[in-house]
Amino acid sequence: MTVSRIGAGAGDGRPFRLGFLLHLDNDSAPAPAYRQAIELFRAAEELGYDSGWVIHRHFRQGNEHVSAPLVLLAAIAEHTSRIHLGTGVYVLPLEDPLVVAEAAATLDELSGGRLQFGVGSGPFPGAWEAFGKDLADRHKLYDAGVTSLHRLFSGHPVNSLGEVLHPPARDLRRRLWQATSSDPAVAIASAQAAGRAGDGLQLSRATAFNRQQTTERQAEIVAAFREAHSAAHPEVTPRVQVSRAIYPHPDRAAAVAAVAPGSSRWQSWIASRRGLPELSVEEFLVQDNALLGASEGIAELLAADPALEHVTDLLGSFVPGVPPLDEHHRLLQAATEVAGLLGWHEQAQQGSTLRDRLGVPHRGQGHTDNATVAG
Repeated sequence: MTVSRIGAGAGDGRPFRLGFLLHLDNDSAPAPAYRQAIELFRAAEELGYDSGWVIHRHFRQGNEHVSAPLVLLAAIAEHTSRIHLGTGVYVLPLEDPLVVAEAAATLDELSGGRLQFGVGSGPFPGAWEAFGKDLADRHKLYDAGVTSLHRLFSGHPVNSLGEVLHPPARDLRRRLWQATSSDPAVAIASAQAAGRAGDGLQLSRATAFNRQQTTERQAEIVAAFREAHSAAHPEVTPRVQVSRAIYPHPDRAAAVAAVAPGSSRWQSWIASRRGLPELSVEEFLVQDNALLGASEGIAELLAADPALEHVTDLLGSFVPGVPPLDEHHRLLQAATEVAGLLGWHEQAQQGSTLRDRLGVPHRGQGHTDNATVAG
């Protein structure tokens, strides 16, 4: 079948880069969860993914294990060689920007310049309380932190002695991303500020749980960002990253059953903080804008998504809940099929890859899937 392409161009002849967003919200102990993260990044690298991203949650918020994403990515860097390592996103206002910059620069050196540093203001009030910060200062502190990162990554002196950030990581300035606030009062303005700065734009999933943000609203944010970016940096392609929840599976009913435990857990966690009513799994998936079913059906829905028209980096997220390891491997591979239908293909690989060993066709070799369209 033919599916419309998406993307503004990744700068290397492809329509977009493909990444995945890793959640570690299962019930395992931290150490095995981190080892699983390393294994999944290695598998994604061999499948041709351009990037992998981890979230940032303090104190098991959202049942997550990732309170120190740069530390986790440093471990992953030692077990990978090509895939870019991203934060989606680092909660910047809770920490000293200089300390954050030093940690990010060190990771960038260790990884051979593979860090994609996404920053945001963070959604959970409990973390602000724990760090002794006032949530009302969220946007002011975030803006000040981003300004500091710009200066630090550009080599500006940090004191009267003329000392600068070390390691310098000046190229990291071109790999900085900003996640816009979901607050409709500031979303457009924050996207425009990111564009004027020449940073990349990060958009999370368009869900009813994210201030009722729709794909149409996200398309407006992207348009405002691109206009501001092009006016300030006409020689550079604006970087736009959008995350979407997908669960490719030949049997949609089986896919719904597979995500049911994670859906119930997320519902319980969200309801305990926001007082939301109990939903069925199907109702939750609709509210969460999760796309389940055959690869072709998911690709069709993504192709019609107005926020993806100018995407340069598409991020697949296999939520709700963390799949078992074998299923996570399958989903990583299946997501490349969805991306392939939208025009993506992996960059040239050297040697045998996991795709070769599994006997999975590379892009352009053809793939058919007669399952029903995702709902």
